[in-house]
Amino acid sequence: MACVDGFTVSEVSGLRSPVVIMAFTGWSDTGTVTTDVADHLIDAYNAERFLTVDPEDYYVFTETRPHVRIDEDGVRALDWPDNEGFAARLPDNDHDLVIVRGVEPNLRWRTFSERLSDVVATFEPSLVCTLVARPAATPHTRPIPVTGSSADPRLSAKYGLGRSLYQGPTGILGVLHDSLRRRGAGLISLAAGVPHYLNVEENPAATLALLRALQPVIGIAPPEGDFEDEIERFTSRVEEASRGDTQIGEYVRTLEEHYGEDREPEAESGGDLPSADDILRDVEDFLRGSNDR
Repeated sequence: MACVDGFTVSEVSGLRSPVVIMAFTGWSDTGTVTTDVADHLIDAYNAERFLTVDPEDYYVFTETRPHVRIDEDGVRALDWPDNEGFAARLPDNDHDLVIVRGVEPNLRWRTFSERLSDVVATFEPSLVCTLVARPAATPHTRPIPVTGSSADPRLSAKYGLGRSLYQGPTGILGVLHDSLRRRGAGLISLAAGVPHYLNVEENPAATLALLRALQPVIGIAPPEGDFEDEIERFTSRVEEASRGDTQIGEYVRTLEEHYGEDREPEAESGGDLPSADDILRDVEDFLRGSNDR
């Protein structure tokens, strides 16, 4: 076990040209969609943790605060922002799987990215896929669109992706792409367009859409678990919250009319979208207050 710059790494041997999936909460993860995908893969494949990162040097805790919770024994526990790596062996697949999930750091992005890229490069991955969930003008009544991109024409052609032409501010994934590219990694990105008016900490439809989009990337269809049931419950809650509000209905119908139209690529942060704060605040408040339903 080695520890450098807060990165503690346990030895993992015998992985077969793994596919690496990376997801971080923060700028690139609307509604925790991407990290929910990562958590699902970790659980579904019984992945074993090999990497942890000490948060002390990478966060401003007045901006990214630790969370207090009550554990199963009724004792108060403190959860710090964490970044972890997991390895899963897929005997029925040509490639094994490495999953990196975490919280976008506040500090020392170059050091963080260089250290993480060093770890990833030791596995000689066949592919690195970063996951994004961005707010989009997508109605919750339609399938969540997933788009992909790569700066590598070969990978764009292989996976049917668009060419990555974005220029502008970026998040930790953009810095990691640069660091990993310098190490020769093949890089692609998959992005789910999440309804921008549902600003809540879940969207099972978007999570499932990204999960299904990973099938050609991983090489096998990941287990879907109970997502279909979760989607049905989530949609019912949204419909209940918006029932009887003509403004909400009209807004969603407008989005439905333009669903599927070609749009200019949006910034990694999601781009500018029409504000629906006033007419849809009731939906968000209802969903935030009904997590136990």
